[in-house]
Amino acid sequence: MLVRPPNAIMREESFWDELAAAGIREVALQWLCLLDDQGPEDGNIYPQPEDTHPRGLAAVGGSPIKRTPVAAYSPNPELYEGLNWEPPGMPAHMQSQQEELRESLRLGVSKGFRLYTTDDKGYFLFGSFGTGRLNEERSRLVPSVTDSDGPAMTVARARDTIANFPEITGLLLDGPDFKWEIKPGHRDDMWVEPIDTPANRAFAAANEINFDDVLDGRSKFQDYLKSFTPDAAKRFIEEQHGALADHAWWSLHPEFSPWYNFKQKAVEWSVSSSYSGVKSHLPDLAVGNSSRLPFATTLTGHNTARKQRYTDFQMPKEYWWSEGVAGFRGTVVNWVNTLVEWNPGLDEDLASQLFSAMFDYPMPADYPVSSYSDEATDEWFTTSVHDQTMKMLRDCEDPERFVPWVGLEHFGSNWLTPSELDRLLGEMRKTGATRYCYFVYNSLKPEYWDVIRKNSAG
Repeated sequence: MLVRPPNAIMREESFWDELAAAGIREVALQWLCLLDDQGPEDGNIYPQPEDTHPRGLAAVGGSPIKRTPVAAYSPNPELYEGLNWEPPGMPAHMQSQQEELRESLRLGVSKGFRLYTTDDKGYFLFGSFGTGRLNEERSRLVPSVTDSDGPAMTVARARDTIANFPEITGLLLDGPDFKWEIKPGHRDDMWVEPIDTPANRAFAAANEINFDDVLDGRSKFQDYLKSFTPDAAKRFIEEQHGALADHAWWSLHPEFSPWYNFKQKAVEWSVSSSYSGVKSHLPDLAVGNSSRLPFATTLTGHNTARKQRYTDFQMPKEYWWSEGVAGFRGTVVNWVNTLVEWNPGLDEDLASQLFSAMFDYPMPADYPVSSYSDEATDEWFTTSVHDQTMKMLRDCEDPERFVPWVGLEHFGSNWLTPSELDRLLGEMRKTGATRYCYFVYNSLKPEYWDVIRKNSAG
């Protein structure tokens, strides 16, 4: 179960007892921080609007409050020597909150829970939720997967965190990911992603990749997606089924391979460097890494089969919501609609078949893409969801190394319904999954909690 601030919800023994009664034995903190009252002009609202769980409200006195997230401990400066990063200090007056957090974690451990913390790159590198800011000059730079400070910061912060909170036994690395959307103007539009950075160019050169070829390959892939006549789409469906989900196809394609190879090498370097660095100092700390659904791994830079070498477990994202950010149904709709817009001869049906063939993603006849904002059919779970989940589990090899995220919405998207969550968890169980991480406890409504208990307890 993933938990967001206010972390004070973990002080109550009933919090842990409630989870244990539902068969839940692991808790992850998304942001290991304290909440400081720095005046009415500073901070964020807690609980956040989407996180109004009754326990969260009770922990802050019954109604939302404005607080500034700050570090949960004072840093050991020796761990950060040589980094372009000044770790945040904990205000002296927060000592009592720190002790309360420590006692909360000890309580969880005493009740048999395993505890994790998250290294969320977006917050970790650029300064929210108590993780500190890069110096002013560096903070203006575009973030790069290949920034040498990235894994070094992860290692330093992991060492510092475990020294202060030894109850934590696992670290969740969130990403990094390259983009995967093709809808113009989308938050995750791959063609406007700012990848042309000094760090990325230097990394490409060190790996004998011409970065101009990387950019050219990305551009030519858009041209490729705009070249589908109906006949070309039908030929692809018949002759190249699954090509865009096939790592070998990308690595051998003469025009796209520099772009593909750069992304794969960059993500592998980032995750493996973080993993090996953490393990060199904290060999018993379990390290997991997230990734998108299997259809997107060739686009996002992940090769989940290869990641077995440098992860203790993997966390692919069972994110199936629609009409929003990063949910798979919404992504399919964006791809199909954009393919139709870019290729006047295609209609929605042929574009759907083309997407299905591109990414080896089976689509049931009773749930067309035009219905993806509506309640999913049973057949969709036994075909589409089953397919993607089996591919996730296959690449993790061992069910114990497979700990997918399960989320219901993001940034205002449509929620999965309780029935859809029930059928998703049921399908995961059928494929052999034994663990998952629910995103996020703070927004947990009773009707969803009933589904979780049904599928977890016993």
